[in-house]
Amino acid sequence: ILIICIQIIGGQMKNSLHYRLRASHTVCQKSIVSDLKSQTDLKPGEPKIIEFLAENQPCEQKEIAAGCDIDPASVTGLLRRMENHNLIERHIKNGNRRSLYVSLTDFGIEMAKKVENTFNKVDSKALNGFSDSEIELLESMLDRIYENLK
Repeated sequence: ILIICIQIIGGQMKNSLHYRLRASHTVCQKSIVSDLKSQTDLKPGEPKIIEFLAENQPCEQKEIAAGCDIDPASVTGLLRRMENHNLIERHIKNGNRRSLYVSLTDFGIEMAKKVENTFNKVDSKALNGFSDSEIELLESMLDRIYENLK
């Protein structure tokens, strides 16, 4: 009886939205980490920040936290590590000493190209066989789920 209950519960779990989203996210992350690990020394969290900076630099740390959905304290540690590895630099903008602006270094820009290539490769693999209209619908629905849960 226990085995039957586990099978029923397991089947329900695998059919749930939260399970499918989590499983898809996990497989996506593993694909990204595996691909980047083969060509860079980037650590978890860094690719997301690099991608954000490539599109939004220079910007303040709080903008990075908001744009990457990472709490500000975690961003502080990530940026410190990234600065130590010459991926980013922080500088004062317009003489305002209260605000440090973050930008990619030349090495960071080089890594941003690798991150973008990896993200594109994983996106392509994930969307293999989808029509343009299916991709558009999927993106729209994922945006709605994100807004609903935010």
